[in-house]
Amino acid sequence: MKADGIIHPKEEKFMDKTYNDFSITINDIEDISNIDDIQTKLIINEMADENKNIAKVLFIEMAEADGVIHPKEIEIINQIFI
Repeated sequence: MKADGIIHPKEEKFMDKTYNDFSITINDIEDISNIDDIQTKLIINEMADENKNIAKVLFIEMAEADGVIHPKEIEIINQIFI
């Protein structure tokens, strides 16, 4: 959400729904916020291909939530899922 430097309310709403859909708690969110880019790539690389595809779709949907996909958002998504 922070890739373009703006956290849009629609992005926050999307993430709140995602957290709810996956039963992610505030403690989980705190843990997630402490994960750096290297750890993120390692976690993604260890996922089954089907789960990687689902995660990538969620990332893209989050980037689209505000109606604009910033090039930096796509760049980060592509870096994570290479």
